[in-house]
Amino acid sequence: MRTSVSLNNELASYVDEVTSSAGDNNAEAIRDALRHGREQAERADSLESEAERLRERIEELEEERDRLKTEKRRVLEQHEETTELLQYVEQERAAEQQWREAGLLTRAKWRVVGMPTPESNT
Repeated sequence: MRTSVSLNNELASYVDEVTSSAGDNNAEAIRDALRHGREQAERADSLESEAERLRERIEELEEERDRLKTEKRRVLEQHEETTELLQYVEQERAAEQQWREAGLLTRAKWRVVGMPTPESNT
């Protein structure tokens, strides 16, 4: 295909510069510039595709982060509940042990006035 083009001064100067440095003629310099432009356009498309893939990956990772935060919060709440339950069970065991070790008169007194709590002993 044969095509004639008109170039503004800036582009004409660029073609002259490329032509003189590469030793090519004007037509070859323009063909090289077009090839380079096409390669850059393909590269830009490839980079845009990669950027989109990375944006999708970021979204996936953010969703995973949010899911893990929620799961962590649930685990911590469950741990807190378990710790509270464990403390209660230990207090009940201590009270049961104290009751078993107390004498008959002490037990009778506790039935009337109530059994002292570990907090009241300290």
